[in-house]
Amino acid sequence: MGRVIKYFAITIVSVVLVVILAGVSLAFWIDPNIFKDDIEKLAAEQGLILRLDGDLSWQIFPNIQIVINGASMTTPDEAELMSFDSAQLSVALMPLLQKDIVIQGISLGGVKASLLVDENGVGNWSKIGKQTDSTASQPEQAAESGEALQLAIAKLNLSDSQITYSDKQTGQYIELKSLSLSGENIQLNNTAFPLNLDTEVVFKDPSQSLSGSVKFNSNITINEAINQFIIGDGILALSIDHKNELATASLKTKVQVDVEVDIAGALVWSVPALRISDTSLAYAGKDGSDIEISSLTVDGGIKPGGEASVVTINGELSYGNATQKPIASSLSLSTNFSIDENLSVIKARDLDFKTSLGGEALNLAGDFSATLSPLDYQAKLSLATTNIKKIAASLGIELPVMAEPSALSKVGVMVSVTGNDKRIVISELLSTLDQSTIKGNASVNLDKGQAVKLALNIDKINVDHYLPPAPPVDNNAAAQTKTEPAATASADTEIPLPREMINALDVDAKLQIGELTANKLPFKNILLQLIAKGGVSSISPLSGMVYDSPFKVDAQLDTRPEEARMLMRGNSTQLPLGKVLKDAAAIEELSGISDVSFNLSTNGSSVASLKKHLDGSIDLSAQKLRLNNMNIEKAFCQLVARFQQETFDPSTWPLYSDLSDTVTKIVIKDGIARIEKFNSGVSKLALSGNGKINLNDDTFDVVINTRLAQVDQDAMACKINNTSLLNRDIPIRCRADFDKVGATSCLPDFRIIEDIAKEKAKDKIDEKAQEYLNEKLGGENGEAAKQLFNQFFKK
Repeated sequence: MGRVIKYFAITIVSVVLVVILAGVSLAFWIDPNIFKDDIEKLAAEQGLILRLDGDLSWQIFPNIQIVINGASMTTPDEAELMSFDSAQLSVALMPLLQKDIVIQGISLGGVKASLLVDENGVGNWSKIGKQTDSTASQPEQAAESGEALQLAIAKLNLSDSQITYSDKQTGQYIELKSLSLSGENIQLNNTAFPLNLDTEVVFKDPSQSLSGSVKFNSNITINEAINQFIIGDGILALSIDHKNELATASLKTKVQVDVEVDIAGALVWSVPALRISDTSLAYAGKDGSDIEISSLTVDGGIKPGGEASVVTINGELSYGNATQKPIASSLSLSTNFSIDENLSVIKARDLDFKTSLGGEALNLAGDFSATLSPLDYQAKLSLATTNIKKIAASLGIELPVMAEPSALSKVGVMVSVTGNDKRIVISELLSTLDQSTIKGNASVNLDKGQAVKLALNIDKINVDHYLPPAPPVDNNAAAQTKTEPAATASADTEIPLPREMINALDVDAKLQIGELTANKLPFKNILLQLIAKGGVSSISPLSGMVYDSPFKVDAQLDTRPEEARMLMRGNSTQLPLGKVLKDAAAIEELSGISDVSFNLSTNGSSVASLKKHLDGSIDLSAQKLRLNNMNIEKAFCQLVARFQQETFDPSTWPLYSDLSDTVTKIVIKDGIARIEKFNSGVSKLALSGNGKINLNDDTFDVVINTRLAQVDQDAMACKINNTSLLNRDIPIRCRADFDKVGATSCLPDFRIIEDIAKEKAKDKIDEKAQEYLNEKLGGENGEAAKQLFNQFFKK
């Protein structure tokens, strides 16, 4: 487009030269028509074919003018480049009598210029300016003579004109129609002169179209060397309509501006005053989106290398789309803005941005500065406390449903940011999140490794508030879920570990939390240190207190191999198991305080495989535990009642068992937890047992052997009359789904009665046999027969 403007300027100058030459003929009192051939020849030397229509003539009133009644310019291939209907050149009378020409006015009417680029990319103006050797040397001769052209135009007028540009290669078409240009007292001596431009604009290409109008009025000042320009009291009125296959847009604005430009050396410019008013912008997308900016005003100025100036922006914004009704908001921005003379250092001090969305005020304040080359920036910003949830709703952003309705209603941030093209550093972070206060700092390297360092300190936070609310309990749905364990495993299988993302991490993070509520569990003094680099992620440690019980966990995840490996170990002392299980998993079947330690490992490429390959051990040591909904002493006495053929009333027994001095070791292999060691006591019963806990389908099946010593039989709640039940293991079997534990979950193994009956019958037979042998054999022979009998029955 720059070439188009250049050659259009050459064309206009050529017309002006034609008019000037006609004026020169008047200065020598010669009929101007005798120069028509010379003028046309001069044009031909510039690569143009000039045809002057009619005769050149003088016009005396209202001032002395040379009149040209139409002309046209074509290229050597007869393609019309430019034409005009009329031209007048006004000259001053007294200088003319002294054979000196002072141009007082130039007027051109009906100018039509056509610029065309053909299929080969060649413009029809490309041959303009080609000169012979003799003509090429003329500018140098003029320069050597030291003579300078003193040009002063009292009045310039271009009216009812049209310029078109067409490019057959790109399909672009540009048209300036109804073009008018006027000015008075045009001089190149640092004297201001008015200049007015009015035109309609059309632009088209294969993908879009644009139409509009442009009006510009200003006082222009230009020096003799034409390298210093001042645009004073400039007023630009612009109206544009744009359309493409995606959207339509329209813009109307009025700009008042003062501009100073100096190109004598390095480019120096400034905009001392700028005001944009009466501005509106409308955008309508084919997707239903609708944006409208109205009442937009901008006040301020830009002085590179000068003092900072206040810049303010105000306006109204409306936005909507196909699924959301329009939202309205007001915008305001003010700052002290400055930029250095090299346009490299930008500063925005006392920045204050305000808007309102959904009835909520959004206020951002602070300072910002940046160096563009090399890139370096600093900012200190603060976002006043606001309701993010309401703002998101007004913007049509659907946030997840949270358990706490007031979550995200008070969010504010104060932060300092520094950075360059290689690193971003966040320091002095102070954030409000509802009832929480967050402090910290962070840094991110922008190179290939993208290393992240993070340190956060939170005074207190309840993460349950920001999680989805717990769904209502549906026993039927729970039962259906239990009957379809394969579906859960299949769902887990579809969750692969994000190995590539984890392998790319380079993170060094430290998190400290004074008070934390998660999954209803109250934690204190949480410390989490995470280091992830090269595919190895380590948590060492995760420590703190839960219900005033200290705990510590170390974990490591290695995602370098295809089958990721995970190690986790930890311990806690005096852990209130009942509170933890009740709050974390709604399990109320176990309560009490215990020391806990665990050492676990697993491997796999998905969530399901990690769960399936879980190995390790868990150790518990408690002085007192309570099993709710399960009464082991009741199960023992139920067996006693049946053995002694007595009635048994289960309703009189409490629905719990108190365990004392419990030591348990659970070994996990391939996701199945087996009780390898279990020693405890209920009342006077000594307990031991084994069994398994299946983590894949959330069930357990445990056999507890109860033993009652003879010396303790009187302390039992049930009377034991048969010594066969003493000093022997009486099995109690406990099995159920985790969510279906009840009074019948622990029952005695009644097969023990058959075993006791068999033993009793065998003892009876043994006793009768002994009596018979003593009676029949007696003495030494009887003793030998007894030994033979015992060996035979393996007594």
